[in-house]
Amino acid sequence: MLDRPIFVSTSCIAAPQLLEGRVSEFLDYGLNHIELGAGVILGKNSLSWIKAQKCRFLIHNYFPPPSEPFVLNLASSNADIRSQSINFVGGTLQLCAQMSIPFYSVHAGFITDPVGFGATGFILPYPDSPDAPRQAMARYVHSLAICAAEAKRLGLCVLVENNVCSQDLIGKLLLQRAEEFEELFRMLPARLPIGILLDTGHLNVSARTLGFDAMDFVHTLAPYVMAFHVHENDGVSDTHQPVQEGSWILELLKMKQFERLPVVLEARFDNVSSIVQHVNWLKGEGY
Repeated sequence: MLDRPIFVSTSCIAAPQLLEGRVSEFLDYGLNHIELGAGVILGKNSLSWIKAQKCRFLIHNYFPPPSEPFVLNLASSNADIRSQSINFVGGTLQLCAQMSIPFYSVHAGFITDPVGFGATGFILPYPDSPDAPRQAMARYVHSLAICAAEAKRLGLCVLVENNVCSQDLIGKLLLQRAEEFEELFRMLPARLPIGILLDTGHLNVSARTLGFDAMDFVHTLAPYVMAFHVHENDGVSDTHQPVQEGSWILELLKMKQFERLPVVLEARFDNVSSIVQHVNWLKGEGY
């Protein structure tokens, strides 16, 4: 059995909480590998406090949440949103460097910008042009290359998380299928430090919606995968359920080429003691 640490996302408890409170509660329960992401509110001294904690952190996407909220979209057709997104990623990369965090993970792009938030994700309008996906991919590649160049300067990597495509999001997202990621890596300049954060819940939904095999996706992109977000669902919507006994996800994580990659638990729980029980169960399964 590998002694591979399992990181726990701050989003594992859905109710928003002050960052210091969420992290302190995790630490009180012995959870000292933490991904900083959604589900937390920052106070005036939160970042100074977090830098002083004796544990290992990762940072995901929209963290630290800015004082003036916006939707991070590196593929946005709105130049102001795209510029704001690039600047946000650059600032977060600086924070990762200060905290000795080896990589930063960011969401794949949206072809259109969100107009609201539904039960499990953003509400996106349908593109008004058949050329919109190609144009959005070009914008995403340009933005990601800028971010990755900054990451390279800092000695870090940028990981792109695969998008989740439910029925209502068909035709509105980038980077759901393996061939889209292959195109992304062909379009990017060479030698940039970019990989994939493979989200198992997102993959499960997208594979069912778009009619491809999840494990084919995994095998095709295995050389690029550098970390995992781990959670389960019924293949219809991204409900962030805990992994179940006998799940395909358990076999995925046991694949030899992935056995030393970071695993981040991103399922939702009612309380921290339930998270601890699940982490201990995963470790008992060989993770």
